[in-house]
Amino acid sequence: MTSPHSSQGSSLALDPLRASLGKRPLATINDDGDDENRRKDPKITRACDTCKRKKIRCDGTLPCRNCAKRKLHCFYNAKYNREVEIEGQYSDPTSGLNFLHRAWKKLSTQNDESALCHLNNAGRDQLLNSAGDPPFHVDDTALDDVIPIASVARELQEFYFETCVVTYRMFHRQVVEGWMDIFLNNRQGRRPITRSLGNPRTAILLTIMAIASLRRDKINGESSQDNDVNGLRRSDRLFCAGMKLTDMEMGFPRLESAQARIIQVLYLLQTARMNKAWYTFGNAFHVTLSLGMHRRRDQRRDFPFTGRPHNYIISECHKRTFWVAYIVDTYLSVVFGRPRLFQDEDIDKELPDMVNDEDMNPQGPSITDDSGDCYIDALILHAKIAQIIGKVSREVYSISDLPNQDRLAAAQRLCQDLHEWWASLPPHLGTVRPSTLIPSFRRQAIAMRLAYFHALIHANRPFLLSEGAYENVAKCITAAQNSLELLNRMAEDSTLFHSFWWTDYVIFCALAVVYVWEIQRLTRSIYGNDDQSLSKLFDLAEKCHGYLKRASTSVSQNQRYSVILDELRFEAQRCRTARENLQNRHPGNLHGAEGLVPDISLAFPQDTESCSPHTAFLLQEENIPSVLENLQFSDWQMLDSSAFLPLFDTNYVSPTNFPGIE
Repeated sequence: MTSPHSSQGSSLALDPLRASLGKRPLATINDDGDDENRRKDPKITRACDTCKRKKIRCDGTLPCRNCAKRKLHCFYNAKYNREVEIEGQYSDPTSGLNFLHRAWKKLSTQNDESALCHLNNAGRDQLLNSAGDPPFHVDDTALDDVIPIASVARELQEFYFETCVVTYRMFHRQVVEGWMDIFLNNRQGRRPITRSLGNPRTAILLTIMAIASLRRDKINGESSQDNDVNGLRRSDRLFCAGMKLTDMEMGFPRLESAQARIIQVLYLLQTARMNKAWYTFGNAFHVTLSLGMHRRRDQRRDFPFTGRPHNYIISECHKRTFWVAYIVDTYLSVVFGRPRLFQDEDIDKELPDMVNDEDMNPQGPSITDDSGDCYIDALILHAKIAQIIGKVSREVYSISDLPNQDRLAAAQRLCQDLHEWWASLPPHLGTVRPSTLIPSFRRQAIAMRLAYFHALIHANRPFLLSEGAYENVAKCITAAQNSLELLNRMAEDSTLFHSFWWTDYVIFCALAVVYVWEIQRLTRSIYGNDDQSLSKLFDLAEKCHGYLKRASTSVSQNQRYSVILDELRFEAQRCRTARENLQNRHPGNLHGAEGLVPDISLAFPQDTESCSPHTAFLLQEENIPSVLENLQFSDWQMLDSSAFLPLFDTNYVSPTNFPGIE
């Protein structure tokens, strides 16, 4: 018997595989150990999994004496936390994040001329609520020169409602068109543009034009850096003019106060001003609470519309605006890896009615029968899946000391909720091919698919490194592959690829899952027959990684996403090279009958004992460590937030230390 973990063992006949490795013979262990002083017994550094589970003494050999006597399968698959520190690797509890430390170090030492370096240095001189964001392209141009002529303004307004709005439908189109008429008449009559409108409504109109101008330039313009800057300068001027108006708003808040700040958040997110968006949304959040928008309307007291006659359009816009804010809050939470602001236990707001803008008037819906497909369906369904995503963040990623089985049970229950949500989609958002739909419904259908695939990844990715959660692993990898395939199709249509501010984050999540799974299967001998499917998945990942890199030229967090993913990909390549070298030296031993995993599309392990002793032993002897060995559930949120952390002194060792910028 031989010991895979110590320099002492048996002088009995060595296993031929062991002998082939050229290891020196080990010392003798007296089988009549009862006659010897127990203090002379060799110190055992590790017990096999069977003895550890039974809590009995183990001699640490392969197979150990107890398993050999009972004719049990002896294996050492459980995590081992007592080994000597490996030089060059972290052994602290957060070592699963050391690839992030390398990524931050790489970011911190990039060429001084890089755009990212400029942004990080500029962050030291920026206000707290926009530190690290790309600066605004503004000058001293007068407001009257910023506003486009009437025909262009109306075109931008139409483009916004027809193309830019997907699920965030918080405005009543005909009401906003009425505001635009007043706005343009004021400008033509050389009156203050806020006359009869007020600051919030005017800010909404300016931000609508800013978003439409930005999106139209992305869709129609060339992808040169100069064109990007010129287009951003035009939209930034409109946006900043609107932001000044909300900053100077007087009096108590109203519905348009919340709407103005939420649409400003959407512009900031689309232009990668993530920190400014975070703080602006905090302001919008407090405005919605102060208006009581999170509470169900009291029919008897007409709350929160006390003192004025009921207006169905205003009532529905309250509902729409609140649920748009709720959706944005949920996705900001997962993108930043931070807690949500809205808490479900404080909310009893009804979902909006399924009525299109043209089918409502102040007295109520103008039609009583089913008018067919409704644009508000997507908003309602997006709000429902946002509620499930919030539960995933609260129950699966909880910082409480919960047993892993409780987290796993929560993930499985919430995955069932996600499947039921998907089954509830109307045909034009679910079963019908998006390519056959009109553009507005096509974008909504794509949004529903992207939200569904991301939610499955979010619910199941913490279990990629867990033993026994094979169903969750399969769901996670399948969702990642579906996401990448969808994103690959979206990249061929600029009107789709630029429709959602969180597209880049979904790419990041899906690629991180693919690379983590690659590291996991290489370091734990998880193999199957369908190498062709695996090769297809990794080719797809490389293609989508390329999309993210090309999009990172002007977006700071995308640059960081790319660097972090590069480090993960490097780890996967390192493990693959070590595995191939081992396979070449010992052909047949890593794919023997005992270690073969049944092929189920992407090859997932069926049993922790399915890995042959020879395979496990070789992996231990060749020392193919996984940098993700100690990855914790909460570390996935750290991975999400890593693109938004300030770059720090690279002399810090622990990646959990984030010192302030001095």
